[in-house]
Amino acid sequence: MRFCRECGSKLIYDRESREYVCRVCGLTYTIQELVVYSEKDLEERFKKDEKKKLREEYLQWWLSKKG
Repeated sequence: MRFCRECGSKLIYDRESREYVCRVCGLTYTIQELVVYSEKDLEERFKKDEKKKLREEYLQWWLSKKG
């Protein structure tokens, strides 16, 4: 299921225009746009996970020096 990046509502595929249309706000997305957005989202999540992992490793190191 695909969701609108603007309002979070479900998208419906319109066969005539070959685009995904938001049920609530009416925004339209091509399949290429949705692919690009999902790749960006994955990249951002990966970066956040890496930052979180680095913070946790640093915290463990810092706490090990205090003991």
